[in-house]
Amino acid sequence: MKAILSLFLILCPAVLSIAQQVPLVNVDIMSEQDKVPGHSDAIYGPVPKEDQLFEVDFLEIAPTPILADRVFFVYLRVYLPDDKRGYQELLDKHLPDAKLAVSSSAVYPDGAHDEKQTTTVPLKTMMNLNHLSSAHLSVRDQEGTQVDYLPSKGGDLLLDFEIPTMFLRSGTWAFYIDARLGDEDDTCLFAMSVTQWLDGSLRP
Repeated sequence: MKAILSLFLILCPAVLSIAQQVPLVNVDIMSEQDKVPGHSDAIYGPVPKEDQLFEVDFLEIAPTPILADRVFFVYLRVYLPDDKRGYQELLDKHLPDAKLAVSSSAVYPDGAHDEKQTTTVPLKTMMNLNHLSSAHLSVRDQEGTQVDYLPSKGGDLLLDFEIPTMFLRSGTWAFYIDARLGDEDDTCLFAMSVTQWLDGSLRP
């Protein structure tokens, strides 16, 4: 169950709020420096923005807010900024083996909580993400052509997924994504987090 929940935001990596549900992070007080560009309440972290190799052009999540038992879509565009062009050779060498770690934790209304659980998958195009037929991840280059893995100059990541309520307990869920190059220094490509309340049908 936790593997399914932690995979829901691959490349997705944001803080969201749903109708009649209260987000942990108030967007009004969120630092503009911490907020990921685009139509979501995503924030950078846990790795600081300045320590991430790729720059995020935008992150779109539809629908926003995400609802359980409904397919949602994530569209992330990243690029290599001019001041980090010196990393291009390193990227060319290691991006085929890059990994994406997706973590989740939850706090429930009764005060109970789930510890953070992490699932790691290859950062590449997969039609059945980690053997889940309901999850699909597509990688595209800057010209819009689907490719196996992210090019060194950047590109797009597109995800569609659905969170079944039957596997979900109502509570405040936090999701974190952390993409790593896989080199000796374990360089961070991008990292962001999502926190929101989700309604589920699973009982304690």
